[in-house]
Amino acid sequence: MNGREILKNLYKIIHSHYGLNIADFNPQVDNDLISNDQIIDTLKNDPLIIAVPRIYELLDSFKEAKIGSDYLDNQFISLTAIELINFAQPDFLKRNRAFSYADSEFGYLALKKLVEITPLSLIDNIPSAYRTLVDYLSTAINNTDTTKAIGLLILIENSDDLHGILVRKIAAPNSNLSIYGYLYYKELLQGGKIKLAPVLDYSLLHGANAALVHTTNYQQYFELFDIINELNHASDVITRFLKLYHIIEYLAYRRELVELEDKARNNRTFIREIHSLTGKGDSSNKELQLLKRNFEKIFSAEIASGNFNFAPLSATESTFIRKYWGMNGFNNNEPSHIATLIYRIRNSIVHNKESEFHITTSNPDEYSDVIHLIKRMIQILERQIFDKISVDAPEISYQSQYIELY
Repeated sequence: MNGREILKNLYKIIHSHYGLNIADFNPQVDNDLISNDQIIDTLKNDPLIIAVPRIYELLDSFKEAKIGSDYLDNQFISLTAIELINFAQPDFLKRNRAFSYADSEFGYLALKKLVEITPLSLIDNIPSAYRTLVDYLSTAINNTDTTKAIGLLILIENSDDLHGILVRKIAAPNSNLSIYGYLYYKELLQGGKIKLAPVLDYSLLHGANAALVHTTNYQQYFELFDIINELNHASDVITRFLKLYHIIEYLAYRRELVELEDKARNNRTFIREIHSLTGKGDSSNKELQLLKRNFEKIFSAEIASGNFNFAPLSATESTFIRKYWGMNGFNNNEPSHIATLIYRIRNSIVHNKESEFHITTSNPDEYSDVIHLIKRMIQILERQIFDKISVDAPEISYQSQYIELY
């Protein structure tokens, strides 16, 4: 069959499957009494198709101006295989990514990606998605596999986002899971990126401000200002939290140096004290202990005043924190609890070996229970950190530019 004949069969499948009763529809289609575009308009005028918006929109994508004469007039050669990937299957769990890819060997279209296209008639604006959809339906119809064609139409009709269509254009021994991973990698190598879920957008205002303090040497914070600049570039909650952690970590080590500098001004500093400082964060356990110790030293007054009030935690937030971050009875009036939660969220983001639960921008469904908690934490932490800098708090401020060794 050529493309025109394939589409005629598709239209008849749609007419039959959706129970339309257009007079003399099949004879008109079979005998070319109406053109391709007229067939589409006829189907779209039927109330039963109007009642199925996604199919109504899809039909426009097959108009001649979109699909082109090359497809319509040339013989279509069925591709090696067409597969429907079900992300509810054990091997595919937690791997559903919204992307499309097509080359001379394979094609892939996530229905999760298809859902993002509104109206669906604009699918031709994404060539890889359009090509894969046309290849899948054309191969199914050319092989008289009506079941596969109808199955895909039903998924599209219901805005399904738990399946993907895989088109094999060459014979390859790799499993569907392997090919899927390969195509995801190929898409990323081409600069592709998964659209960020709206729930991960971050736009909350911290409310901090600054007034000139004549006794403050602002240049001592310049490196910190650069990190804040990076923070301001982060518009998603995951990147922003990680940048914020860099600031918190910086302040924790800075607090150690502030104490060292203070001691040097009064008693001179011995080499062994500097040596002991260099090893304080050389393991994850020491890293956490250093963070907890200095977080309390820097923010104890603010915590006691209730400025770190992340609560009340919802039941789902509490359950998530207990299950994935090993914290029972989280108390935001306890400095060590706050520091530990910050550290464990950071570990999940950077995929630290201590954390079996990983957070990325690609799997928000897996940590949706705590996204709003993380946003609240960012907003509060930013305000408290920036307020400390604004007042040149002694806990983080160097009083001398140099440390005298003798």
